[in-house]
Amino acid sequence: MVRFTLTFANASSKRIVSANETALKNLRLGFLIINLSALILRLILSRITSRSAIPRLIPLVLQIGSFVGSLSVWRWFVLISTPRIGNDGKVRSGEDLGGKGVVELAWDLIYMTWICTLGSALFGEWIWWLMLLIPIFGTYKAFYTLKPLLGMFLPSLFGPRSNNPPETETTKDGSGTLGESKKQAKLRVRAEKGDKRVQQRKA
Repeated sequence: MVRFTLTFANASSKRIVSANETALKNLRLGFLIINLSALILRLILSRITSRSAIPRLIPLVLQIGSFVGSLSVWRWFVLISTPRIGNDGKVRSGEDLGGKGVVELAWDLIYMTWICTLGSALFGEWIWWLMLLIPIFGTYKAFYTLKPLLGMFLPSLFGPRSNNPPETETTKDGSGTLGESKKQAKLRVRAEKGDKRVQQRKA
């Protein structure tokens, strides 16, 4: 990432640029360590066990596909996090790579790819089934993001639940008011009987 010596727009921009640089540096290092470690483990285990160093077709396709997907995410991270110079000559940060939403899901894709790459080298190709957690989690997040919109069209299913109305109670002589709560009814009865505590509370 290009290092700027110009003035930052504000302290927050400077912090985001610094955090993004660290995140991208760690990401490149992670790609190198995880993939080299997986390759070395496969070669070692193929020597001491009957497992092949090359994955079978479906796990191989999944590994290549997830690796290409992770590289695409990395390039996208570089694109959106690159600082830009505004019209005032100050450096403005790109997107915060520690943010929520799509950026968070993209990090999940990378981490799950690393887990499956290293885990399949150690424990077997069944680890790639964990990749199903990504669309499941994405669907869960999308549902709760769209839930307010669904509540507008289907309020009976997705709308907010109304609170229960207060319990009502009538006095012994049946003069209680409809919708009056128990506490209000008791206070009114005490006031009618001349209870000084109720009168002081009203005062």
